[in-house]
Amino acid sequence: MIFDSGGRAQVLTEEQLDVVHERACDILEKIGTDVRHESTLRRLRSEGQRVDGSRVRWDRAFVEELVAKAPASFSVRGRNPERSVTLGGGSLVLTPAGGAPFCSDLERGRRDGSMADYLELVKMTHASAVLTCQQSGVVEATDLDDRHRHLYMDYGVIRFSDKPFICYGGTGERAADGVALAAIACGGREAIEESPALIGIVNSNSPLVWDGAMVEAMTVWAAANQAVAVTPFLLVGATAPVSLAGGLAQQIAEALSGIAIVQLTRPGAPCMFGSFLSAVDMRSGGPAFGMPEGVLGTLAGGQIARRYNVPYRGGGGLCSGMALDAQAASESLNMLWATFLSGCDLVLHAAGWLEAGLTTSYEKFAMDIEVLRMFATMRQGISCSEEELAYDAIAAEGPGGMFLGSAHTLEHFRDWVFMSPLFRSQAYPNWVKQGSRRADETATAEWKHLLDTYEDPGIDDAVDAELQEYVERRRQKIEAGDT
Repeated sequence: MIFDSGGRAQVLTEEQLDVVHERACDILEKIGTDVRHESTLRRLRSEGQRVDGSRVRWDRAFVEELVAKAPASFSVRGRNPERSVTLGGGSLVLTPAGGAPFCSDLERGRRDGSMADYLELVKMTHASAVLTCQQSGVVEATDLDDRHRHLYMDYGVIRFSDKPFICYGGTGERAADGVALAAIACGGREAIEESPALIGIVNSNSPLVWDGAMVEAMTVWAAANQAVAVTPFLLVGATAPVSLAGGLAQQIAEALSGIAIVQLTRPGAPCMFGSFLSAVDMRSGGPAFGMPEGVLGTLAGGQIARRYNVPYRGGGGLCSGMALDAQAASESLNMLWATFLSGCDLVLHAAGWLEAGLTTSYEKFAMDIEVLRMFATMRQGISCSEEELAYDAIAAEGPGGMFLGSAHTLEHFRDWVFMSPLFRSQAYPNWVKQGSRRADETATAEWKHLLDTYEDPGIDDAVDAELQEYVERRRQKIEAGDT
């Protein structure tokens, strides 16, 4: 492994990048992808692509021309414009976990996610300085009707946080509802088309299928000029070849065809090259997160995204561990190192992911945030100012001195030494005296502290009323079958 001038890891040589790109183009031209969306098929056929039923065999020059229209960077605004984030150049925008049907904490145990749990996690995310983007779906509100729970979850993110957010999505109708709610919150459709206010996530149905729901969602977001993270979800040995090289070639084919659909819908629409490549445990068939394949796939994904000059969605605190134990910690740390070294722009699932994504853990949420804070500090590198070179302090102590109580240490340690409220170094007798608390037990106090320090950003009464009116009107239509 080598590193480029920006400190990003490179696991593929330039020759290997060319090879996987060429193989991806072969897949697009000779095998093709299924696109199960009639209006998109008609458009592709009119653009000269070979369409046979739902199978599209893509001309590589056509795909490359469309991908080149995607911006190299873009901003996504929050309800509070000061919360805006930039995607591109390795900007590292961090979000909490998402999509889990369950949540857990040490006091209440593992349980089905509810709207109350969801709002707690939204507030914890808002209170965290390191998580700069919300995720509508940090846990599923399974106590709400699944036909229209997305309305209440998107509303909850907008009402109780003013950070940018990832739309619930999943279908064209849900994507359209997210756009409509963001427009109400941020000054109207024209305003959010000028300055995107949400991010949508689309996953190909690997191998090589773009189903109708995903195409509909991405075209709705693209038409509104909202950001789309095009992310093949590949499990090598299951939904992709067991070899990493083959998986990367398939990933490129799927991602580039998705980006092409976005750009065909609206040239210049903001989008990202997404990587979610992991292995399968061949003993169980389950996804194996945090293993070498996922690490290498994340690092390679960053190189590939830079080759096409589009922002990169990848990484996260992913693990397959069932509990807050050494397995979960090791797997998550493996993936977070890869996240930081790959030059990621958007990082989903950075905090709280447990049990292969089935559970959002409150304690792991707090623990992951501490690790993310450490990485943020390391990302700043080493400063060599005159004061930090500390010549006068060294001279004052001299050979055999002790800096623990020196004036230089007392003046600067609060700013220059990382001190975590969760991870402590102490003597064993003191640890026992304080209750022999494990890190996960200490993390309970930390997630509660996040909730306690949450400050409601407030919302204009008229805007809130319009949001609630939209939610209620759409709920009634959905229940009446008039979508």
